[in-house]
Amino acid sequence: MMTALLIAMLTGITIWWLLVQRLKTKPWTEQGGIPGSQDSLTSSAPKVGLWVFLAMVTSLFLVFVGAYIMRKDHGHGGGMHVWVPVDDPNILWLNTVLLVLASAALQHATLRIRSNDIAAARRTFAAGGMLTVLFLAGQVSAWLELSSTGLYTVESPAYSFFILLTAVHGLHLVGGLIVLARAALRMLGADTSNAVVTSRLAMSVELCTTYWHFLLLVWLGLFWLLLST
Repeated sequence: MMTALLIAMLTGITIWWLLVQRLKTKPWTEQGGIPGSQDSLTSSAPKVGLWVFLAMVTSLFLVFVGAYIMRKDHGHGGGMHVWVPVDDPNILWLNTVLLVLASAALQHATLRIRSNDIAAARRTFAAGGMLTVLFLAGQVSAWLELSSTGLYTVESPAYSFFILLTAVHGLHLVGGLIVLARAALRMLGADTSNAVVTSRLAMSVELCTTYWHFLLLVWLGLFWLLLST
């Protein structure tokens, strides 16, 4: 119980610290525009919006983690179903590596597009998307593996929480993939000789990268929680 609670607290504190540090940099004054100008505000709005959204998602996951810990702590009384720990599938380790690689690929794409190497950015951006799809396929495989054992049902609280936590995380990645696919399509048909177009593409890639780093951090916290309980 204490170990799981400590994990949840550390994960939450780490994510909130990153959010606060990012907002302290005043992203609305970036992009080389004149502070307070319409162009500067317009270009920074997506960044501010993303970080506000990440703060909301952080709160959502902290609520789920808190419910997970409390349910586990009361798993043997009150007429509730007994808490039977889930034997986490080994494929979760591979899935974690895939998501780490996906996040690294998007980071590389951000660096490449900042260097105006659009071709390399396209390749690594696409690689990040494919690695994410493989991660999601691996998560589904983990669900099927647990289901095939016949040891867990929807009435099993530990199993239900396993599905809930991994599914909610996966849905956030699916939403990210939709945005990533749209950005990738813009990269394919973009006029890279146009500085404004390139700047907008760089912004899209950077936002996707930030989102992936965030969901990687969330997954590492969830994975640690699942392994420890």
